[in-house]
Amino acid sequence: MKPKVAIFSLTACSGCISTLISLNIFPQFLERSKISNFSFISDIKEIESSNIALIEGCISEDSQIKKIKEIRTQAKKVYALGTCASFGGILNLSNVKKAEPISNYIEIDGIIPGCPPPSKLLGNCLLRMIENKNIDLSKKNMCANCPLKGDLELTFKTNNPKIYLSSDQINLHDESSECFLNKGILCLGPITRDGCDHRCIEYGVPCEGCMGPVSKDFTSNLINFLSLVNLSDDLKNYKAIFYRFSKPKLMGG
Repeated sequence: MKPKVAIFSLTACSGCISTLISLNIFPQFLERSKISNFSFISDIKEIESSNIALIEGCISEDSQIKKIKEIRTQAKKVYALGTCASFGGILNLSNVKKAEPISNYIEIDGIIPGCPPPSKLLGNCLLRMIENKNIDLSKKNMCANCPLKGDLELTFKTNNPKIYLSSDQINLHDESSECFLNKGILCLGPITRDGCDHRCIEYGVPCEGCMGPVSKDFTSNLINFLSLVNLSDDLKNYKAIFYRFSKPKLMGG
């Protein structure tokens, strides 16, 4: 029997859904499953029962809390699709709107990180889900397989990592390219989960952390990491780096 799959969107740019629909295996996914809810291709508004629910986007409105709790009661398994659903996402940069991961309010069975999730990772996750298999995410950081790693010798204390503020300062890497950190450019590869095929780095852009942490809280990992670095003045004043995709979890009441 085909598994019933429900796909929902909360506060998001729909980039994760666009990536999903664009996958080469998406027709195969449709053939091997039965879609019970998916606003992009169906007019069904009532939340029906399903074997698998994928939720894109973060919680930014109180009404969404009630919705995801209903989804949780109707679905055997629930997965966070993308960085927003997994960690809160780019809306965390707002001083007005809240941006919370769905796991703050419901129990989830896994995440598919990325902004948007890499096509290869997303495709593999979809196939494993409809085959009732667990999702396997990398337990390594970005540096483990980075194309710029080379004979890496990180000498943080002698560098002044900074953020490039204009695109004309960023160049495509070539054979002579070296680790961003060794060039004095902040890259969050050391604290970010591997699995994106280094797409940004391949285009000469340092990692910003959209794949989330390998373990624990991203912000606490970031603070620990930056404590090893002699920060330049522009980076010290760039507070948004701490909240680009998530905010620290509050402890206690």
